[in-house]
Amino acid sequence: MELIRVVKREHKSIMVVVFLVGLAGLAYIYPFHTHFRFTVSVAVLATLLLYFPRLPVFTTAVLSGVAIFIGRSAVQMTFDPVDFLQVMIINSPAIVYYISYGACFQGLGIRQMVNNLPAMVLFLSVSDVFSNLVELLTRGDPLQGNPETVFSSLVGVAVLRAVLAVGVYYALKRYQAFVLAEEQVARYTELTVMIAQLKAELYYLKKSSQDIERVMENSYWLYKRLHARDSGDPDAAQALAVARNIHEVKKDYSRVVAGIENILHPSSTLHGLRLEEIFFVIEQNTRRYLAAIDKNITISFAHEYDFVTDQHYAIVSILDDLIINAIEACGDIGIIRVTERASAGEIIFAVEDNGCGIKAEDFELLFEVGYSTKFSPETGKMSTGLGLSHVKNLTEMMGGTVSVESEMNRLTRFTVTLPLHRIVRPGEWAGEGGA
Repeated sequence: MELIRVVKREHKSIMVVVFLVGLAGLAYIYPFHTHFRFTVSVAVLATLLLYFPRLPVFTTAVLSGVAIFIGRSAVQMTFDPVDFLQVMIINSPAIVYYISYGACFQGLGIRQMVNNLPAMVLFLSVSDVFSNLVELLTRGDPLQGNPETVFSSLVGVAVLRAVLAVGVYYALKRYQAFVLAEEQVARYTELTVMIAQLKAELYYLKKSSQDIERVMENSYWLYKRLHARDSGDPDAAQALAVARNIHEVKKDYSRVVAGIENILHPSSTLHGLRLEEIFFVIEQNTRRYLAAIDKNITISFAHEYDFVTDQHYAIVSILDDLIINAIEACGDIGIIRVTERASAGEIIFAVEDNGCGIKAEDFELLFEVGYSTKFSPETGKMSTGLGLSHVKNLTEMMGGTVSVESEMNRLTRFTVTLPLHRIVRPGEWAGEGGA
């Protein structure tokens, strides 16, 4: 089945190329006052044969010649009062040209010369000149003009068409490389954000493991006390059972944590990222998110100082959560600004928005797990309230602080202050910059 699909795909590609070459073959000039013609269809065929290496050269060239013969014959019989035999005599030599051109293209191995520009132009020109001479001999029409002039014209046009074909081929390859590079950047930004989120979740898994460890120890010591008081106390047995069950849960948590750490370990050992790269990753991810939810929100990024950091995943997680919070506060339209500056051995990030703002009485509970004032108008469900608690815990884990200031319906600013020595790699301070 796969082989059949491949064959069908190749047949479809050949037909598309043949159609394009045939269409280009309808535009031509008569250089020698005979039925011999010059057209750009040869350059189109050469370009597509180079760009699509899976196309069979000889078959595609022959079918292109047939398509040009059919197209020219149909046009001529429609607009000129000539009989079918005369049309055949006038147009059939075009098939001979493309048979010869396909044989030369394949026989000279022109596809193997794509990295040698002069050789490619030379051999395309030779193939063109030779095929034109074969067509002229096939026609047998007496040429108007000096043979040297005719030959010079054939060579000049052949070189021009070869240069055109090679130029368009390289332009297509550069465009293809540009598209692939954009796709790789998009995948890279998505991967970086995903890893950042996983690392943040890993932090909370580890924290939960410690909590489970404490609960297990408390259950076990409760069992010890109850057992010492009365060895037959059923509450003692139940406390021991609870401790054992918690121990099993702890082992499962440990396996999950170890598995995630093994997955993330290779990425953790990669070189650090510059702040400019971090901002680029977050910006690309945010713009895709805004496009997906169809909100008219403008976001900008600016930094005073650039630096290299190993803590890029934590920084991405912190800023990403603050930006998502700002997007939710803005509603359908708004402005968000993300900035960075350095002061007195500290790196200071700020995320500002002109959304609905935060009431002063909400400040104290703002960073508590589960606290939220937002809800989905579609479902009516409250937000989980985990984003800002993530920000607080990750910031404190790096020895920093987070604060907020807000004016209702005017401006809200979250400020994250991190010690420079904790996030900037030694010797990697890059100095001033801008974004």
